[in-house]
Amino acid sequence: MSAENTVTTLVEGWKVILRNPYLVGPIKFIFPLAIIPIIFAALYLTEPYEQFFLLSGLIVAYFVPPAGKETIIPIAILMGYSWWFITLVIFLLDVAASLFVVWNLDLALKIPFVGRVLKSGMTLGRNYTETHPWLRRFSTIGLILFVFFPFQGTGAMNGSILGRLLGMSEQRVFSCVCIGSLTSCLVIALGADVILDIYQQNHALGIGILVAIVLAILIGIIILKMHKNRLRERSFR
Repeated sequence: MSAENTVTTLVEGWKVILRNPYLVGPIKFIFPLAIIPIIFAALYLTEPYEQFFLLSGLIVAYFVPPAGKETIIPIAILMGYSWWFITLVIFLLDVAASLFVVWNLDLALKIPFVGRVLKSGMTLGRNYTETHPWLRRFSTIGLILFVFFPFQGTGAMNGSILGRLLGMSEQRVFSCVCIGSLTSCLVIALGADVILDIYQQNHALGIGILVAIVLAILIGIIILKMHKNRLRERSFR
């Protein structure tokens, strides 16, 4: 059998599997969940135990609000991890979360603890679309930006929920979340790496840049809150 025939046979075999709902359902449920233990196993095999323990703690913290990539990535870089390594780890976590929600939202809502978390995400998504009506017209760009900006409540999981609420297809939601997550991780990781290099060469300049970034973020948050309050006031009139 030639290589071409082998590939064709494999493709046809996968198509048969994907047409079988009794096989596709369990695969869609198990595969996203399997990504996370695979990440832990890879880190355990490649990292010294102390580093593995610390990085595992950061990964767990990533799923607990208010922590997010804007805090976890810089901390990991301060610990000595390279920007590309922590970007890959966080991105894969976002991929797992997005796939699980995109494929299993209806089923996951029935799981006691997970269901409560997803319902809170659905509430946040509905509130976000009410205060940002333009999002329905520019759903693709809006969803990418929603995942990109590392504000509390945004991110891969809630972004996937928002995409489902907007009626977007599974492939489109997953693509938007991946683009937003990867670009966000890269910007934060590269930014943190550059600031750390500057700080090591010039402490005052590094601190000054960090303070300027924090102030810019705070000003942006204040402006967004003021804008939301104005929209709410208009809705009550």
